[in-house]
Amino acid sequence: MSAILFGFFTAKESVSESLISSAVRVLMSIAFRFEPLAPTAIILYLNQQLSRYREEGALCDYKTHTRRLGKYHYRIEVDLELNGRQAKYLLQEVLPKQIDGLGRWFYG
Repeated sequence: MSAILFGFFTAKESVSESLISSAVRVLMSIAFRFEPLAPTAIILYLNQQLSRYREEGALCDYKTHTRRLGKYHYRIEVDLELNGRQAKYLLQEVLPKQIDGLGRWFYG
């Protein structure tokens, strides 16, 4: 049997694997074109998350600012207004979970 199936797929690569890899390449090329808009997306995400914490009473107020330093490099500033009880809750409960979710991307 020939190593080539259907004229362009090899025996080692199935049709679904080829379609998935092609879709990933296309999506990545599209995503990289919108990279300069990332600071706006970051601000929207942060505001959504922080407003939820403010509504729950976990913080009093907040301000966020994101600046693009270069391609794929951003400075994110978050100003939180907290009382002692809120600071204790955020440092013990929320922050460790958020940092664990970032994994190797967090350089603290």
